[in-house]
Amino acid sequence: MNAPLHPFPRERGHIYAFLKDASQTAHVYLMTEIDASALKAARAAGGDRISYVSFIVKAAAAVISATPPARMVLKDGLFPKLASSPRLTAKVLFDKRIGTVRCVVSGTVADPDHARLEDIQAAIDLHKQAEVAPSGPFAALAKLHRLPLPLMRLVYNLVLGNPRKRADFQGNFSVTSVGQQDVSAILPMIAGTIGLGVGRIAEKAVVVDGAIVVRPVFTLSLTFDHRVLDGALAAEILASIKKSLENWRTEQ
Repeated sequence: MNAPLHPFPRERGHIYAFLKDASQTAHVYLMTEIDASALKAARAAGGDRISYVSFIVKAAAAVISATPPARMVLKDGLFPKLASSPRLTAKVLFDKRIGTVRCVVSGTVADPDHARLEDIQAAIDLHKQAEVAPSGPFAALAKLHRLPLPLMRLVYNLVLGNPRKRADFQGNFSVTSVGQQDVSAILPMIAGTIGLGVGRIAEKAVVVDGAIVVRPVFTLSLTFDHRVLDGALAAEILASIKKSLENWRTEQ
């Protein structure tokens, strides 16, 4: 007996188009553990208004802004070119329901390297609270969903063929968090140059100054496009983000 076939959900069409595009990227993954003690103290001092994701966006933006090759966007083809973004954009992923279909959607934070933490959090909250509707921050996505899947893919590819628009819509870097579940790590796919994955914070025994202590720790992964960056530079970027997050109080 043949399995019944169902039409592909139009609400997930943007994910299908994204993954088709992302499958062409030469993904390489790096991982490190972050001691979140400084971030936890900084959040408590601010009344826990700022999410961990906002701290990560801000720290990553500072490092990437100061690393010109990490701001490059690849324009592939017979004669591939690298385009340098004049400004920085961060992409943050959100779990949404579009009608009855559950799927991931993305929102952007403009100029996170210059924005205050409060401004980054406000942009994240705006997208987190909004529905995918003809008005609001997801208006373009709602418009895209009105198209049949083949046309949706065509429009997606045409728009993102422009390196500046790719950076604007896909971000110079992305942040994906699974910290709300008991999941230790995620290795995100990317259609840009850099993507960060955030795991759940958990109490863990670590060695500090020769002594075993319990600290809040989470896994931070970095996915990078090897066509744009080499592993040594990507490792330096991840190490710099780690240093910024673990020394937040002294750096601020």
